Amino acid sequence: MQSTNMHYLKITLFFITLLLLTTGLQAQTSLVTVSAANASAKDVFAEIQQKSGYRILYNDEIVPDELRVSVHAENRSVKEILNDLLHNTGLIFVMPSDELIIITKSEYVREQQEIFGTVTDENDESVPFANVILFLANDTTRFGYGAVTDYDGYYKLSGVKPGDYRLRISFMGYKTAYTDLSIPADSREPAICNFKLEKDISLLEELVVEADHPVMKVDREKIIYHIPTFLKNKPVTNAYEAIREIPGVMEQQGLLTLIGTNGMTILLNGQKSSLPYEQLMETLRGIPVSRVENIEVMYSAPPQYNVRGAAINVVLKQISDENKEQDVWQGETAAEYMQHHYAGGNGRVNLLYLGKQTSVDASYSYRNGKRFNSEDLTAAHTLQGRVYDITQHSEGRSKGQNHTARLALQRTLKNKDKIDIAYTGMFDDGKSDRIAGTDISGVVTDTKTSSEGPSSTHNIKTDYSAHFGLNIGADYTSFTDRSDYLMQNSFRNAEAGTEELAYDSRQKIDRIMFYANQSHPLKNNWRIDYGINYSGVRVKNRSDALKDGVEYEDATFDTRQQEHIWNFFAGFSKTFTDKLSAQASIAMEYYNAKEKSRGTEKQLWNDVAWFPTVNISYRPAPMHIFQFAVSSDKRYPSYWNMSPNMFYFSSYGVILGNPYLRPQRDYSVGLTYIFRQKYVIRPYINYIPGYFAQLPYQSPHELRQEFLEQNYTYRRNIGLMAVIPFHIGKRISSRFIANGVYWREKDDDFFDIPFDRETVVGIFQMNHDIILASRPDLKMNISGYVSTPSATQGIYDLGASGNLSGAFTWTFQEDRARLILKADDIFNTRIPTASIDFKGQKSSLKAFQDTRLFSLSFVYRFGGYKEKERKEVDTSRFGGL
Repeated sequence: MQSTNMHYLKITLFFITLLLLTTGLQAQTSLVTVSAANASAKDVFAEIQQKSGYRILYNDEIVPDELRVSVHAENRSVKEILNDLLHNTGLIFVMPSDELIIITKSEYVREQQEIFGTVTDENDESVPFANVILFLANDTTRFGYGAVTDYDGYYKLSGVKPGDYRLRISFMGYKTAYTDLSIPADSREPAICNFKLEKDISLLEELVVEADHPVMKVDREKIIYHIPTFLKNKPVTNAYEAIREIPGVMEQQGLLTLIGTNGMTILLNGQKSSLPYEQLMETLRGIPVSRVENIEVMYSAPPQYNVRGAAINVVLKQISDENKEQDVWQGETAAEYMQHHYAGGNGRVNLLYLGKQTSVDASYSYRNGKRFNSEDLTAAHTLQGRVYDITQHSEGRSKGQNHTARLALQRTLKNKDKIDIAYTGMFDDGKSDRIAGTDISGVVTDTKTSSEGPSSTHNIKTDYSAHFGLNIGADYTSFTDRSDYLMQNSFRNAEAGTEELAYDSRQKIDRIMFYANQSHPLKNNWRIDYGINYSGVRVKNRSDALKDGVEYEDATFDTRQQEHIWNFFAGFSKTFTDKLSAQASIAMEYYNAKEKSRGTEKQLWNDVAWFPTVNISYRPAPMHIFQFAVSSDKRYPSYWNMSPNMFYFSSYGVILGNPYLRPQRDYSVGLTYIFRQKYVIRPYINYIPGYFAQLPYQSPHELRQEFLEQNYTYRRNIGLMAVIPFHIGKRISSRFIANGVYWREKDDDFFDIPFDRETVVGIFQMNHDIILASRPDLKMNISGYVSTPSATQGIYDLGASGNLSGAFTWTFQEDRARLILKADDIFNTRIPTASIDFKGQKSSLKAFQDTRLFSLSFVYRFGGYKEKERKEVDTSRFGGL
């Protein structure tokens, strides 16, 4: 099996390398096809630029975010398209060269003209803060107009009257440059004066929406990706898939991870969720990608987000006041057919009502599927001096369905304060059946297991944002889970016959949370932030177990947990110069938890922890950005794993709860360097004392393998990540990500076999977006990753893993409809082999998780669909039955 996996991984690498060597598909042409209805003008400009090869220059004052345009042009020149596009917008365009288009206001080129351009140095880098002065040509002592170049070396002089002038550019360390120009009285086009102090290339970074790199910018502690442009050619339909496309984000065993961090929190419009992880992912899958404006990556989130450590913030599009002139209904619907080993599917519908001050957001999604999985376990178990050879083959089938409904109301008051109220309901029902054959040195046991039961989540969230910097809110979540489990063991070679275990398990969680944060802007670009948040939880965990019809006391329990977490923080931020800004804060957290079981109450934890956060952003030049981040966090174990449960899943394997689990601490330091707004290099260090994970242990007292989640002494990672985007020809946009990491895991109290293990792991990703045709609009994506066979997890040694995926996208009906054909994990190599050969512990597990997927999706937008913000809920510690 291992050699087969390596064969598939070699094929994966071959396909990825083949794409790198592919030449351009087709040269650009002068005629293009564009179709858009009530779309963002910036998105349309980006599409024209991508298809024509022109660079389009404008600034946000000229082309605001809320400007919407419509156009339908087939095989027409760019000039014709722009003439139609800008009609009745008050904008015009000029083409000063064969490669550049400038968008400006028509009023600037009538009686008074506009002069603008860029200033660069001898290294082709923009020169910010250069002095630009316009004098009368016949009297250079008379100052006419003045400006200062911005970060990108861009300047603009508006309201210039016809006449003869001399333009002077000066900056410390450079020779003063001059040029003479004349503004004719009948001119209708602005004057373009690009000063090339040493060389003749203007960089126009950030102001130009370029097709050769993702639209990315840095704002203090955030790396911001503009999703409409970044995902323009990608087969993405929802917010979950959009997050997966962010450089550095990986999906491993169903979990989204951010390379270089020990974990991350996903925010929605800056709000922390209180939904369980699985339910939060379902909610993200129900949000159309067309509603996502930006995705913000923060390696050290400030405490006013009510989170610590790394975070990814999904920012949804909002409706401006100018677009609320009349009440409108908008929406989007989608359906997907999925083929794993068995068929499944999902569908959703999203509706949005937009009023002048009130909006209502309603959504419903449904998922239904059936999955197959299998495992092959071999082990050598030493018991009382004898070695028992164990082989086990198991396979199972599970099916389930999920309903998610959401209703949200937002009201904007006259003073611009906002009130949000949202309800989210999630309802799951699942069933699984499994068979296993276990051979322990010739004694064979056949096992049948079945499990079924529903779960439900209800969440109500309110939020109030005041115009003077106050943000308060409250959140209530109710979660219930029920599971009925039956295991039957039949012994082939023994007189015992059969054995039966039955579990009736329940979990009920009620959690309330409130927060209040205040921000004060001060003089000289200072700002202070402070706040408080509280979380109170009541948990009921119960399991009634029977063994052959008689109460099984070892697996029966009824516990009550009560938890209180108070968090206080204070911090500041300061913009020292246009190049340097900093943010720092300190948070104090008091956490207290008690558990009552069988009439006895015990303290789980009662302590205080401090969490510093530091972010420093430095931009010595427009093409160079440095972000230094220090973060700290705490992660709590799930409520169910802290209960005294004993759950047999085969005649050899058992999962044990650990009432002595404690929270882990996370400390991270990282430096991110960004070059030309697209190349990224990030060294990082993570130190996690008390890191917890589930590991197996072959019992020295009986023939069983025990799976127990427990705390390590610490885990430490030191790594280096690099993101390199590039192009192959005009139609292939690619991105290569490499991550090399050294990690060390140490546990001085792992049963009687403490470990201290070190290793080096490499993870390499490649992504290719390919434009197949403009008319019809056909695009293709090929992506994959490979992880080296050197990873460890506790006493586990993990084999190589990888993934090769592809997709075709057809966009039609004036960009309202999309048909997407996908293939994910084509060679089914995502799950690595896990083996153990450590201090007498010997086993090997080869798991088949049915991750190969073929799917067909259809997405349709109606009513000029616009997007509305939604807020979410955290249930990462719920469940586990």
